[in-house]
Amino acid sequence: MQGYLKLKEKDEELYEVELSDLPSHKIVNKLICLYLQFIVKIKKWLHIITVKEIYSGLIFILPISHSEKNLTKQLKKCILKTKKLLKKYQISQIVIAEELKQNEGFMQAFQDERKVESKMKILDGKELMPYLLEEVIEYISKKQGKTAQLEDLYLLIKQDNYQYQENILWLARNFKTINIVTPTLKVYQKLAKQLEEKQDIIITVTNNKKKSLKRANWIINFDLSPEEMKKYTINRTATIIYLTKEGVYEENTFEGLHICKAGIDVSQEIKDFFEKQNLLKQCPITVLYESTIQHKKTLKQVRQQMKKDQVTIEKLYGRRGILEEKEYEKIKELKCS
Repeated sequence: MQGYLKLKEKDEELYEVELSDLPSHKIVNKLICLYLQFIVKIKKWLHIITVKEIYSGLIFILPISHSEKNLTKQLKKCILKTKKLLKKYQISQIVIAEELKQNEGFMQAFQDERKVESKMKILDGKELMPYLLEEVIEYISKKQGKTAQLEDLYLLIKQDNYQYQENILWLARNFKTINIVTPTLKVYQKLAKQLEEKQDIIITVTNNKKKSLKRANWIINFDLSPEEMKKYTINRTATIIYLTKEGVYEENTFEGLHICKAGIDVSQEIKDFFEKQNLLKQCPITVLYESTIQHKKTLKQVRQQMKKDQVTIEKLYGRRGILEEKEYEKIKELKCS
């Protein structure tokens, strides 16, 4: 199940009922409000977390605001209760408010205390990348005055899974050429043969560590570790898009772009939904939207939903944060020199 963990923005969030659902009778309404306010005081005193339903998940609201004195100390008192609730409701992935993520004391305790929930993912927007490859390449190409569809793509792949194959097929239909560089040669040579015979799509499959990526301008790293990437001679001005969280390629002579994550915008309807839940101020829309993705659906189905939700790329993140315009210009100049 999906979870959201946040600080309270106002006391009303800790009410167990919606104010709009209260009786219209003034005296009864006032008595209920006094009771709810009393319950809120108890929740603050005992650090009781409020749980509310949202979409296909649950929001866990800590009875603490960002302006609280001794915030870290107060947060640590909620850790054990948070752990028990996550386990009780079988939370498999969670969106954590940015202020909580930036609080080292809280996150250290949270990580230490969630050993039982080791399989639970903390969402960061990264898992949107496989669905946004075409848009990411178009975004960069536009800034560099190029036509994305005329670019040659080089895919670094080790494992064999269905999502990878979906993406290969999608990219092959939308870009000039696809070159797979892989240590798993037999698997992808077989795939390339099938695509050529059944769909007339030509894909090259190689694993020449000295030559395969020497002139590559666009590299998409599906699942190789930085150490595995170092075994290849990589074009020093390449743009490398990472689908893995294992880290980036480190080489002193490398002057290209690292694309680690995308920042997106969505329709006003989606933003209004999260705003109503008091999540939009505390969590980036990229991460919130990631929480709605149903990964069991096909690439095509997810992309259709993203189109309906008006997903657009607003910014890209490199190894040190948001990429600035001058960094795109620098690569353009290096490739022209």
